[in-house]
Amino acid sequence: MGWLDKWFNEKDWPKDPALDPFRNSVWRLSRDGTAVGRITTSVMPMRSFPLLGTKQEPLWSQVHWMDGRHEYCEEDYGPEWPVVEELRGGHFRTFEPAGGNEIDFEAVTVMGAERDRLWAFLEHGLEPHARG
Repeated sequence: MGWLDKWFNEKDWPKDPALDPFRNSVWRLSRDGTAVGRITTSVMPMRSFPLLGTKQEPLWSQVHWMDGRHEYCEEDYGPEWPVVEELRGGHFRTFEPAGGNEIDFEAVTVMGAERDRLWAFLEHGLEPHARG
């Protein structure tokens, strides 16, 4: 393919080890000890401006509520990394599904077989309008 191989070759993409805990991860969201939902995160390479020459790794997060509703994916970028910093701090700030108020939820990473099961079940990246 020539120049296309060079342009899209993923071998030379940056890979920030600080983002490793957020690659295909699942976090439990709770409020006052009661589980209210989950957040899934992934890190994928992309090109950005100027001229799509800058390679970077943004984080994509998606909230999945216990009642079965799913939010749209949101992007997070460095150097500030607001979502990454919130999750590292054990919380996640978003809009409450019922009242629409912005509130903090406790966030705890899910590991092992439960993470694997939830990752497959929640279908990270599938937008609400595409769900059956």
